[in-house]
Amino acid sequence: MSLGGTSFAAAAKPAAPAAAVPAADETNFIWNNSGIGRGVIHVKDGNYADGLYDAVLEAQGATDANYGWTTVAGWYTGPGYCTEQWRSDPNTQGWNRQLPDLGSCQHFIGATTSYEAVLYHC
Repeated sequence: MSLGGTSFAAAAKPAAPAAAVPAADETNFIWNNSGIGRGVIHVKDGNYADGLYDAVLEAQGATDANYGWTTVAGWYTGPGYCTEQWRSDPNTQGWNRQLPDLGSCQHFIGATTSYEAVLYHC
């Protein structure tokens, strides 16, 4: 499937620590399914606590559980790393692999879409 030039591929996915559809009091979250921390952005306002992101989300952490954020604006991928991304699908309450993988920079997401983001060296 393709959406705005971005392709999606349905695939089997291990269960995330939270449901693919955010709880009633939140709109989205990011799950860091990596072995290292990653920068996350709470609100897209250009004023970030660490220059390019607001906080470092620990490995296997989620923005809702770790910070109590009911919404998140995106993540930061640092130099030398890429991000494999899985996007929530509210229709199936599952996850879809989103292609292509993303390189180093800030990555902003929609307010009602959650992501599992996996960092790797590239």
